Amino acid sequence: MAIAFWEKATTMPDSGAPACSLCLFRHVCRIAGTDHAWQPLALHPDRFEVRTGEPVFRQGRPALTVYPLRHGSAKQIYESPLGWRQVTGFSLPGDVLGLEPHESPVYGTAAITLQDAEVCAVSVESLRELMQRPPLREAVLEVMRRNAERERVLLVAVGSMRAPQRLAMLLLDLAGEQARRDGNRDGMLTLAMSRTDIASLLGLTLETVSRLLSRFAAVGLISVRQRHLRIIDRDGLASVYADLDQAPRQADAGNSAGYGVVPGERRLA
Repeated sequence: MAIAFWEKATTMPDSGAPACSLCLFRHVCRIAGTDHAWQPLALHPDRFEVRTGEPVFRQGRPALTVYPLRHGSAKQIYESPLGWRQVTGFSLPGDVLGLEPHESPVYGTAAITLQDAEVCAVSVESLRELMQRPPLREAVLEVMRRNAERERVLLVAVGSMRAPQRLAMLLLDLAGEQARRDGNRDGMLTLAMSRTDIASLLGLTLETVSRLLSRFAAVGLISVRQRHLRIIDRDGLASVYADLDQAPRQADAGNSAGYGVVPGERRLA
């Protein structure tokens, strides 16, 4: 089994989970409060706790279940046939782990928790049945389209952009996802992922990520205290991300971690 360490569902309260309001299955889920119009297809999914660093599912295992994430966060890891491991994304409460844009018989990546998490379990058979209803089918497709767009942006960033642009892109993306979930636009983020995970996702070294965070903070773009990060100058961070001038500068000649110019002509070098 992909999750053999789970022996039984937890008995946590049915209410008070903000992620339920974001879940694809909220209209058909008894936990979230089933919409009466969907009563014939109502779900009562199992819920499980997954300890920090444990897999929700493993790459290559049969893809029989999708897992709405109620609490905590997770990372997706791809392992190549040659043994290379790469972080390919991060998931936050409200995301559905294991939801693929195609019906693959196996999981294409592994999902590993970044902190103690709680997930629901919905069988792929139930998902297929629910997708016969146009409203849910459109909701699922919209999530897939949004995820695909985020993956394309990441691919372009890793393949074409300098290190500061990549990190600025990630911080803005995480802030946007948080605002979409809770409406909070004060720029406060809690980075459950490690700097090593961030480096893997962005195709950088740990040292480069740490140096960039320090320099972003030094010029007033962000503030960082352990894993708590606040975006202070969103426009300035967006300017770093949007700097598409690929010509080498004195500050970054021979160094892939060169820095662009942010408002006020502040160089990050």
